[in-house]
Amino acid sequence: MCYYVTLISLQSYAMIREAPNQTNTMAQRCAICGKGPQFGHHVSHSKVHTKRRFMPNLHKAKVMIDGRSQSALVCTRCLRTQAKSA
Repeated sequence: MCYYVTLISLQSYAMIREAPNQTNTMAQRCAICGKGPQFGHHVSHSKVHTKRRFMPNLHKAKVMIDGRSQSALVCTRCLRTQAKSA
């Protein structure tokens, strides 16, 4: 048997160990207001409550953040507010 030993930081090691558990999804948070997922229930006709998530309506948009234009995920409420103030 042959073992290869590499020296990496503890933070890198933690990221490598967690990598298989993570999915390749976008961050579900608005870059301006910080709006994220909210929780609630599906309520069927028979009134059975099952858990669900209400996701924010995010769009990729060019916005001014810290004085420079950059692409960010922004909720539609912030896009409307920005369009009204312009």
